[in-house]
Amino acid sequence: MLGAVYSPITYLTLVPIVGGVALASLKELSFTWLGFWAAMISNLSSALRGILAKTSMGGGVGENMTEANLYGVLTILAFLFLLPVSLAIEPPAAIMSAIGAAKAAGFTSGYLWKQSILAGAFYYLYNEVAFLALGRVNPVTHAVGNTIKRVVIIVASVIAFNTPISTLGVVGSSIAITGTLLYSLAKNKFG
Repeated sequence: MLGAVYSPITYLTLVPIVGGVALASLKELSFTWLGFWAAMISNLSSALRGILAKTSMGGGVGENMTEANLYGVLTILAFLFLLPVSLAIEPPAAIMSAIGAAKAAGFTSGYLWKQSILAGAFYYLYNEVAFLALGRVNPVTHAVGNTIKRVVIIVASVIAFNTPISTLGVVGSSIAITGTLLYSLAKNKFG
């Protein structure tokens, strides 16, 4: 979409990355087709957002539109666009019911506010760092990094939460990590 063309070898290295992530996720106990399609739409949207953002970075979209400022503007626009959709899907009564259930479980209002603000701040910072990285690499490299992040999350949950992992999960994670290495090597050598 941006007119950048890479060598066929570089494109072939994307196969083990995608295949490895698919294998690592295959034995997920909470798999549903709705979740699968939601994840695919999310991945496609993220890739398209990265491409659109990359085309907007550094030229002609406004004054002082650095990567961080561009992400800030996109976040504000997304909030304004999705607020009515969110309220239609989950009206305030449902939100108040969830807050009531959390309070009944022993959580205080202060705790809920603090956790909500921290979650929002960390999510914003995570995405701002992703935009800063996108400003320095091409969208395909950024997408590969985003894909391998899923494997890192699986491995981190195995270590941090002592989550059992299947042999297929280990094999898939290893293939995805190896594919990422091959992608980096191919991109440096062949372009």
